[in-house]
Amino acid sequence: MANLVYKRVSTDQQPTAAQNLALDDAGVEDPVTFEEEASTSSRLHPLPRPKFGELLAYARPGDTVYVY
Repeated sequence: MANLVYKRVSTDQQPTAAQNLALDDAGVEDPVTFEEEASTSSRLHPLPRPKFGELLAYARPGDTVYVY
């Protein structure tokens, strides 16, 4: 079973630091991370997002998905 992490920010100026802290606080061990490029529009539904699609293709029954 894997711990899958999905991260995204809306702009280049936004760091993923808050997301990283939340994952650390949650005790997520050995995460497999899928992180979108900042240029991906915030108006886009998650399903057509490239890295979210990769996460869905990678996920198996029993995996845990973390999104902050």
